[in-house]
Amino acid sequence: MATKQDFIEAYLQAYHLMHRYQMIWYGKNFSGMDPQQGQGRILSALRQTHCDTQKALGQALDLRPQSLGELLQKLEKHGYIRRYRSPTDKRALIVELTEKGETFHVQQPDYDEIFADLNRAERETLRKAFDKISARLEEQIKRENQYYY
Repeated sequence: MATKQDFIEAYLQAYHLMHRYQMIWYGKNFSGMDPQQGQGRILSALRQTHCDTQKALGQALDLRPQSLGELLQKLEKHGYIRRYRSPTDKRALIVELTEKGETFHVQQPDYDEIFADLNRAERETLRKAFDKISARLEEQIKRENQYYY
């Protein structure tokens, strides 16, 4: 019979392998940019929020101006965005996605293959188990956070 520790180790191994697979896939398809972090997060935010100024983008992503500036400089260098001064307010920098930037994150890794060995009932059971674990973790995080705020 599997112990709690066996379960945790199996889950963490699967989690790390899933993350590794995702990073390899994004490396092959999008120069290693993960849409949840760093430069990839900025591109995803530009597509979703349509922030037009560098300041608004920084506020939306809760990034310091210096950090955002460095990331935008890299994206501009690789042709994902363009920046220019606002014609109406010379202090403001407008940030726009280029055609290359618009195509970022259009594709997703093929996760179907990963779950191909599970039948429909097993996938549903796994999803329900993850839903329960997620709900419990959210409760615990709320309890723990009340001591810090």
